[in-house]
Amino acid sequence: MTGDAAVGAQAGPATEGTLPPRALVPATPARRPAWPEEDRHRRPSGKDRIRSHRPPPGTWAWTAALVVAVVLLALGGGWARALAGLDQAVRDFLAPLGRPPEWATDLGRIGAVLGYRVLWIPTVLVLVWTARWRHVLVYVGSIWLMAAIAQVVAGDAALVPDAWEGVIGSEVSISLPAWPVIVLATVATGSLFVLTPSGRVRRWGWLVVVGLAGGLATVRVALLLDTAADAVLSAVVGCAASALAFRVLAPEHAFPVTYRRQVKAHLRFHPARVERIRAAVRDQLGIELDEIRPYHLGGSAGSTPCRLRLAHGPPEDLFGKLYATTHLRSDRWYKWARVLRYGRLEDEAPFSSVRRLVEHEDYMLRLLRDGGVRVPEPVGVVEVVPGREYLLVTELVPDAVEVLDSGMDDAVVDDALRQVRRLWATGAAHRDVKPSNVLARGDRVYLVDVSFGELRPSRWRQAVDLANMVLTLALAAGPRRVVERAQAFFTPEELAEALAATSSLTIPRQLGRRLADADGDLVEDLRALLPPHPPIRVQRWSMRRVLLAAATLGGTVLAMLLLALNLRAGGLL
Repeated sequence: MTGDAAVGAQAGPATEGTLPPRALVPATPARRPAWPEEDRHRRPSGKDRIRSHRPPPGTWAWTAALVVAVVLLALGGGWARALAGLDQAVRDFLAPLGRPPEWATDLGRIGAVLGYRVLWIPTVLVLVWTARWRHVLVYVGSIWLMAAIAQVVAGDAALVPDAWEGVIGSEVSISLPAWPVIVLATVATGSLFVLTPSGRVRRWGWLVVVGLAGGLATVRVALLLDTAADAVLSAVVGCAASALAFRVLAPEHAFPVTYRRQVKAHLRFHPARVERIRAAVRDQLGIELDEIRPYHLGGSAGSTPCRLRLAHGPPEDLFGKLYATTHLRSDRWYKWARVLRYGRLEDEAPFSSVRRLVEHEDYMLRLLRDGGVRVPEPVGVVEVVPGREYLLVTELVPDAVEVLDSGMDDAVVDDALRQVRRLWATGAAHRDVKPSNVLARGDRVYLVDVSFGELRPSRWRQAVDLANMVLTLALAAGPRRVVERAQAFFTPEELAEALAATSSLTIPRQLGRRLADADGDLVEDLRALLPPHPPIRVQRWSMRRVLLAAATLGGTVLAMLLLALNLRAGGLL
């Protein structure tokens, strides 16, 4: 059978009970970049791919200090007897009469009243105000952990001696009488790391940390509660443990100290990162870059958009979206929250790696482009740091503006609606239609940021795309005009179905803010111009959602109780 005959056979008259025939079009050849045939830079070098990065400076020094201090505290005995004379001399100096002096007793009472809370609670409030959640978790977690360990090891319960004797075969246990010094050193060091950036300010801040820990150690030695050696080693343990926690779990290059609320998705283009990107784009795409700088950060919360200026054009510029492990974690938390809040809004499975995240957007760009949807032309995916950072490179649509800033003539409104119709025909959904993702260049409309795109969505999901496009256009063109133009591409029933699926849960945040600032209720104005349609339910309940919600609530309550009890036992509350 020839090709024409096959098409005719498939498009023949429909029999009773079958779907109406659809006009078939011949497949177009896939458009691919024309790579040079003998470009050896396209092949990997064959060397082992280094995934790990060097620990921040000072990590190994703090590790050594922590290990040495813990070992000396654990050994006790022999080396302590060697310093007995020095310890006694310090005690004689601070308590010459063999009993606690009055000044030490007074300072002890003041410290007992004030407690650690005057330092760590204000610090947590500052971190919450500036939305530095990673710092909050590491700060509170390190204090919680060190207070728990100090309490357990220094407590009077038989847990530690029994465990030591059963595992080691000895009745010797760790001598940790100066656990309040450990806790204060942990709190003070953590506060220093989250409140001051590295540099001169932090170096001066170490004097405050030494003063606080040293002051408490001096008071406890004067009160005859600790020896000088135990107090000093305990201070070292607290400082080193807290410093290691922040250097490993919240390094400053990834989580900088700032007092301005920032979108955590926007990575900093420091010189080292810029050089890595430039080298990777040159080696993997054969493109030499002259400049890399952030671009339109206000419309992006799930990646770091950037403008890539080419050393040799045309074109003069390309567009890039930098993805890193930060965005992968954000995607997982975002989808976890959506399952709890909405049930399941389709395709909410988190990505397993940064590579899969960027591969999905590149695939959606090519799928929509080949389906006739006007999107920026994809150029390629660049691996900046294996497993951790990837750059999606696309065309930068020249002279394009947000659709609301385009003047919004009839040609622009028609082409925007036509792109939604092509999405439907392609069997895809954009899932994030909002003003910043709808660009206009003359009377041609481009859809950008297809990272949320979905293949073979439900009818409801496609209806939401149409509703969000209609709402976006109605902000500038008005409800009646948009409905009149939309009837050239969609039936009144399809438009009514789209508005029936609209709620606060389906409208992107940026579009929701614009609708809140608009005069009147655009959603109701649009519904009044269309046939009545019953509301479409968005919430979807399932056993998975119920169990996940129960586990989340139970885990949160248990963690808060343990945290409160531990902090209270350690004198932190």
